[in-house]
Amino acid sequence: MSQPLWGNYEQLRPAQIEAIRARTPIAYLPWGALEWHSYHAPIGLDGIKAHGLCEALAKETGGVILPAVYVGTDTIKPYKGFHHTIEHAPETVTKLCLEFLEQLADEDFKVIVLITGHYGEGHVKAIQAAAEAFCERHPQAGLWAMPDSEPLEGAFPKNHAARGETSFQLLFKPELVDLSLLPAKRAATLDEDGVWGEDPRRASSAEGAEMLQVFLKNAVPKIQKLLEEYAR
Repeated sequence: MSQPLWGNYEQLRPAQIEAIRARTPIAYLPWGALEWHSYHAPIGLDGIKAHGLCEALAKETGGVILPAVYVGTDTIKPYKGFHHTIEHAPETVTKLCLEFLEQLADEDFKVIVLITGHYGEGHVKAIQAAAEAFCERHPQAGLWAMPDSEPLEGAFPKNHAARGETSFQLLFKPELVDLSLLPAKRAATLDEDGVWGEDPRRASSAEGAEMLQVFLKNAVPKIQKLLEEYAR
């Protein structure tokens, strides 16, 4: 039986993980938050989006994808008061992130790619603090910790529950979206609905696919370079 080139970590048997790691020792770590994304989208959109992006990358490069971690700070809850959101302290995010990175290094993955689908400024800083501490301790490991907006910068704007994020959701898990739940007689707003950016009713899976291609075009070469440098 042939061994897979990539896979979801929790679904793989030990020998499969070892075979993937021997070929391409990359671990993808998707990160999200349990956070209000208006009426039309799931609470876990950020993690679903990050996992979909990690899986698309793994199909290109090989490697394993960890389950999405839903531990976020600087969410829309303290900012605008929307419920159904779980807010954690930044120290919690940093500590947990560092533990994940340490464990993946202990499992002998040479390159770790962390993608956070939630990119509140405080959250990104908490992730970056963990990444900096990890790199100081493990100069022999390659790490790229980024918000998913980084490889899209200049092509698609950042947003929250708007056209861009909804397009990704329609690409990865369309059955979880119901655009009919948005206000019918006015534009969705940040204050009233928790939507920041273009009207999510303009979203489509086709645009999600277009965004994904830009993401892959910009991210895959950098990951391949990390492999060449750290997995020799």
